[in-house]
Amino acid sequence: MVCINNINFQRKSVIGFVELTIFPTVVNLNRIKLNSKQCRIYRVRVNELEAPFIYNDPTLEVCHHESKQRNLNYFSSAYTAAVSAVDPDAGHGELVIKVPSELWKQGDELKVLKVYIEFSLDQPKGGLHFVVPDVEGSMAERGAHVFSFGYQNSTRFWFPCVDSYSELCTWKLEFTVDASMVAVSCGDHLH
Repeated sequence: MVCINNINFQRKSVIGFVELTIFPTVVNLNRIKLNSKQCRIYRVRVNELEAPFIYNDPTLEVCHHESKQRNLNYFSSAYTAAVSAVDPDAGHGELVIKVPSELWKQGDELKVLKVYIEFSLDQPKGGLHFVVPDVEGSMAERGAHVFSFGYQNSTRFWFPCVDSYSELCTWKLEFTVDASMVAVSCGDHLH
């Protein structure tokens, strides 16, 4: 489930949370690796227990400042290495969650893990697109809107997930919007 409970058109930001259901396929699962770019992660819980996490996106700085090489071949190989370091099909990701040790026994029994992640996204460069016409009136009167669309692995650009073609999943999407606006999505709609 993805829940966006605050959309700020002036700041071009969203606040929300994600709930993922994970069915372990290995025993002693002690780390969960997810994809997430551009997001700020505030809190992670696994089965209602606080879980420490590390966020690292190696594609943000492909060529480090101390690097003496400045050519296309070096950049290309460094970029390829950075992308493969977060490839979900290889079991990698930008967000690494440490499963609390109290749950390792559940992993032995291959029990379901519920992962809850609070996040925000400010002025995204991709994945989620804000359109705010520069005219007078309220945001609804101005026709302000925000949208996403499927393009390669772009889901990770607006919420934490497993962003892989080999592990497709369905999402329950829940948006809270001003009374003067309407949330539209494919699938079943609830009001």
